[in-house]
Formats: sequence, structure tokens, C-alpha cells
Amino acid sequence: MENKKKPIAILYLEDNEDDVELLRLTLNKSNLNYNLACISTKDEFLKLNLQDYDVIITDYNLTDYDGLSAIKYIRSLDVAIPIILLSGTVGEELAADLLRAGANDFVLKSNMKKIVIAVERGIRETSMVREKKRFQKELLEKNLILDTIFDSFDDLIFLKNADGRYLKVNKAFCEFIKMHEAELVGHTDAELFPGKIAEQSKEQDEYVKLSGKPVTYDLEMTVDNQRKVLEATKTPLIIDDEVTGIVGKFHDVTSKKILLEETMKAKSILSQAEKLTRSGSFEYDSNLDLISCSSNFKHILKLQIEGDTISFRKLTHLVKEEDRSIFVEGITTAIENYEEYHNEHRFRVSFNGKEDIYYFKVVLRPDYKDKNSTRFYGTIIDVTTEHENQIYQLDRQERDRKEIARELHDNLGQKMNAISMFISKISDSFPDNKDLIKVKNLAHESIDDLGYLINNISVKQIEEHSLGYAIDKLIGYMPEEMIVYREYNIDEKMLSTFVKAQVYRIAQEALNNVLKYSKATHVQMNLHQEGGVLSLYIEDNGKGFAKEKVLTGNGLQNIIHRVRRSNGLVDIDSKIGEGTRIKVKVPVS
Repeated sequence: MENKKKPIAILYLEDNEDDVELLRLTLNKSNLNYNLACISTKDEFLKLNLQDYDVIITDYNLTDYDGLSAIKYIRSLDVAIPIILLSGTVGEELAADLLRAGANDFVLKSNMKKIVIAVERGIRETSMVREKKRFQKELLEKNLILDTIFDSFDDLIFLKNADGRYLKVNKAFCEFIKMHEAELVGHTDAELFPGKIAEQSKEQDEYVKLSGKPVTYDLEMTVDNQRKVLEATKTPLIIDDEVTGIVGKFHDVTSKKILLEETMKAKSILSQAEKLTRSGSFEYDSNLDLISCSSNFKHILKLQIEGDTISFRKLTHLVKEEDRSIFVEGITTAIENYEEYHNEHRFRVSFNGKEDIYYFKVVLRPDYKDKNSTRFYGTIIDVTTEHENQIYQLDRQERDRKEIARELHDNLGQKMNAISMFISKISDSFPDNKDLIKVKNLAHESIDDLGYLINNISVKQIEEHSLGYAIDKLIGYMPEEMIVYREYNIDEKMLSTFVKAQVYRIAQEALNNVLKYSKATHVQMNLHQEGGVLSLYIEDNGKGFAKEKVLTGNGLQNIIHRVRRSNGLVDIDSKIGEGTRIKVKVPVS
């Protein structure tokens, strides 16, 4: 079905019926599809909604109105509608006034046939005016939207033409440069900024124009005597395959840049410090079970990995098998209790197909700044040389003690036994001499004390018998009124000589502390072995002590020291009035 055009709505302001009929006849002879409405008075005219009409035709001379006033009234309403003056006679001067007032055309009634041409031309011209206004309105709205978008960014946004002249900048750009947009628009970088900045900008502009590709680079400048670093991004504006301009932004990355530089500096200092101390640092996230490690961490463990992260499981597998369960238990307990952990462990370090055993001190600390954090920070320190020296010293001490014990036994012990025999023989000849009896008793007591001393300073009992036998000898010297329960479940064939010596010294130190300070009446000692781990548990019912005050004492520090030299774990728990409990775990070899 063919669409019919809407009729042209024509309003005719005329008080002469003959002229109205003449206009109607003229229009009927044309091809115009129209509706004609006629009014003759001012009151009728002022009541009309002129938006309902496409064309207004008015006579110049009316009974109570005139065409010039009608034209001015229409234009005062800002109605975009063609106005045609249809009059009997209009002079040139009056015609000019009418056109200036807003009339689109005028036609003499004597030449009525031109009215159709005037109507069609008026509609076309008005349509063009309306389209232009619509376009201008849309353009204005788009510019307002563009301005709003531009000014909504904190970044510095700009638009340049192909010659590098600024066409538009946003509010942030003006505030940063401390210039108004009018001062920037139309100018190049060379006209606005110092030489180095302008040269760098021009170089990047040329690259964008020639390549048709975006580019990103850092731009440094001084603003108000302060260093500023901007990340510049420039993108070509392409129309019909030709770069006609550049759209870009500057993002202030000063804080980020300074932080990055400080971080890199800190990393460099940390790296140098780690190399000097033969250590490596790491961050462990217990929730993700991932370790983020420094480069030196990877270096000293000879880790062949991409990136800077390894799993806790992988680190665990680097620990020597005998130490592994103790290492996992110690770390896990520290994480669960949100406390520090520091201990020494043996690690298997492989390089070029060769595996060596290194001793590393492992330190782990919680993130005390955030109690809800799952992050722990730590270091590993290569203490292989120190550890070997300390073990050598401990072995040396044991050899010296053994030598002293041998000398005491073979020299002083023999002499004391001889003295005891002579005094016993003499006292037997004078049974009533009280002084001789006292000397005899002192000699026997001195021999017993010497035996106790020899047993204490040597591990002869372990070498000649067993660890259990040696500890039993220690227990045998405890006062009779102190009840000692003990239980052994160990396979001494699996225990290294070093471990047996250290466990013996730990038990010896613990029992000496009980004897000297605890005032205990009962002591429980368990020595248990499970797999590759030897556990020693000692508990007394004595008066106990405040841990923070006593743990710094030599006795307990000796125990802690020996446990760590044995790559083990120690837990000393005590409260005033509640006795003391010492738990030790060490690898069997």
C-alpha cells in the first residue's frame, strides 16, 4: 500500500473572504496536498497553537492587526515555521523590514500563482533550518557529553591534530599544568613545555602518526619543585585510513614509581645483606600453602624453578628425611599457635647431579601487624660451617671429658682406693678410734663422689653399656625420697653416638635442675622411639617457675642448645606451683 504524505497545514490570516477564496482556488490548481485554516482577527490568532501548522500566510493590512506585528509575534515564540506575506502592495523598504522581522517571503496578490512556489520553498528552507538546529543541538549535546567524560577522568586527557596542536584538554590536564584550556588549545608541546619534554613528546607523536599504533612511555617533569612521573599513552585517531590526530592520556604514577624504586632499592639491599649473611628470605601464606622466596633463597637451596614461588610441600622434601617430620611438626605448631619458630635443620642441596647436606637455621614469624593474616615471614640462614664447628666442639668436649674421667679413674681413683684400703686396715686394728672411723668413712664417701663425678663428665656408661643404662645410673644418684618413674622403648642400634650423647646430657641437665630447684617428690621420664624420631619426656611435680624469667638460665639454655644442635624440637612448659614438663624430639641419626 502506497504511503500518502501528510497534508501541509496552512494557516491564513486574512479578513477578506474574497482573498481567502482566491488563495483556495490557487492552491487547488496546484499539486499541493494541503489543509487550509483561515482566521480574521487578532484574538483568534493569539489563541492558536502555531506548532500545529506548517506554513503561515498573512495579509499585511488587517482590520485589528497587521502583518509585521504578526511576524514579530511568531518569531518571539521561537517557532520555526515559514511565514509568507501575501499583500496587495508592498514597497521595497517595507519588504526589507518584513524580511528582517522574520518573514521568509512575500507575494503580491496580483501574482497569486507564485504563492505555491513560496509555500514549497518556505517548507524546504524551514526544514533545512530545523535540521540544522537539530544537528547543532545533537552536536552540542555530544560535546557536552564529551566534555563531561573528559572532565570525569582523574587522568590528564587530551586531543591533538595531525600537526601536534592541542584541540581539547580536560579539567585535570589544566589543573596539573596550571593553565586554562584556552591557553593550551592551538599550541604545540614545543610552545608549552621545556625542550626535553617537548622533544620526547614530538618523537612519540611521530611514531604514532607513522605507525598508526598506540604507544606508552614514561614522562618525568618537575611541577612546583616536585618530581612528577606520568605514564603517557597515545593512540592514533584514524579517519578514512589516515591518522588525523592523536588521543592520549597522562596517568600520574609518581607514587607508584617512587614505591617501585624504593622496593627495588630495598630488594637490592636485602639481596646484598642476604649474600653477606648467607641467608634467604621468604613469605609463607598458610592459606594458599605457597612460599614466595627471594633470589638468594633460591640460590642457597639451588632451586631450579621458574618464578619466585614454591609449595611448602616442595620445601619439606628438601629437608633430610630424618629431620622431615620434626620440621613439619615445628612449622605446623608455630602456624597453629601463631607464634615464632626458629630451629636448625639439615637440607639436601643438589647441584649438577651432586647432593650435599647443609645445615640451615629456619626462622618463621607471624605478621604481627595483622592478627587475621595468614602470612608468615621468615629466613633461612646457612649455618653449615658454624654447626659443624659446634658439633666438633661438642665432640671435643666429650673427648676431653672422657680423658679427664679416664685420668680421674686411673690416677686419682686408684690412689683413693689405695688410701681407703690402708685406712680400713688401720681402723680394723684400732676399732675404738673414732677419728680413724671418720677418716675411713670420708674416704669411702670421696670414692663414691669421685665415681659420680666420673660418670657425670663422661659418656663411658653409654659406650660400655647403653643409653638406658647410663640414664639409670643418673637416676640412681637421685635421693631415695624422690620417686622416679622411667620407661624406655628404643632401639639403640639405630641411634648415632652423637645423638645418644646429646640425649644423655639433656636428661642429665634436666635431672640436675629437678634436684637443685624443683623440690619435687615424683619424676616421670619416658624415652620413646618411633621411626626416625627419638622422644624424651621428663615431668616433675615440683614448684615450677615463670618461663619468661627462667628460660634464660644456663641449665635450660643448655638443653635448648643441645636439642637444636641435634636438629630437634624442644618444648619446656612450666607454671608456678604446677611442676615442669620438658618434651624433646630429635632425629635418631
